[in-house]
Amino acid sequence: MKLAVAIIHGIGTQPDLRDGDGQHVFAQELIAGLRRRLGVEADQVAFQTLYWASVLDRRQLAYLEQLRGQPVRWRWLRRIVTLFLGDASGYRQVSQAYDTTYEEVHQCLRSGLNRLRARVDATTPLVVLAHSLGGHIFSNFVWDQQRINRTSSCPHDPFLGLETLTGLITFGCNIPLFTFAYDPVVPIRFPGHCLSDAVREQARWLNLYAPADILGYPLRPIANYARVVSEDRAMPVGPWYKRHTPMSHLAYWQDRNFHRYVANYLRQLLSRCPSPNSST
Repeated sequence: MKLAVAIIHGIGTQPDLRDGDGQHVFAQELIAGLRRRLGVEADQVAFQTLYWASVLDRRQLAYLEQLRGQPVRWRWLRRIVTLFLGDASGYRQVSQAYDTTYEEVHQCLRSGLNRLRARVDATTPLVVLAHSLGGHIFSNFVWDQQRINRTSSCPHDPFLGLETLTGLITFGCNIPLFTFAYDPVVPIRFPGHCLSDAVREQARWLNLYAPADILGYPLRPIANYARVVSEDRAMPVGPWYKRHTPMSHLAYWQDRNFHRYVANYLRQLLSRCPSPNSST
């Protein structure tokens, strides 16, 4: 494989259902759309979903079950608030003694990347597609790994050390909402250190947001982010009855224009990626 692509979901309940290739249901339409647009080049891309919802879904659903006998109203709206805002509030770094949720979520990402690594070389360029809160989670995951690396030299396994991170495509991203507690705001180091010159020239952090998506924001206006984020692009997504409403937040996965945009970038990268040292 010449290129590795990891896909991480965002807020909201996500079923732990997978297809025959082991890809979770949340990304299946996106992967299928990318494969169609890449054609034969898709054979040079290893896809992998990064699934973390199981860490918080069980607790949130258990609490909602306990509300059945309580005199609360607007239950359908409470369910949405619990499942969506519960993810954002549940995933946060607290005192180290209690920081199990933060680490459990990151362990889910680490497990997915290990499965992806089994199909690619240690130097394979990595592209991550991150939706919604997944962008914030992956940014924290990279930040923590870069603290471990602490050097510009390549770690023993550059791929697992995230030093082959070449592309980051965030969509419906709400990273800005998590930066207000920091002054100054310092983004992750991007791209990774262990890239060839040809691949590094094509390294991009691309951020897409639907104009009506109230959970998707531009990133470049954040202090210091303009030096790592190449583009903020407004892109209406979804069918006509969603694209002009906040429901567009969940419509990126099926949107053909979004698929085309991502596939074009992957094709651009593939043209610069070296052939693997051995078949995988």
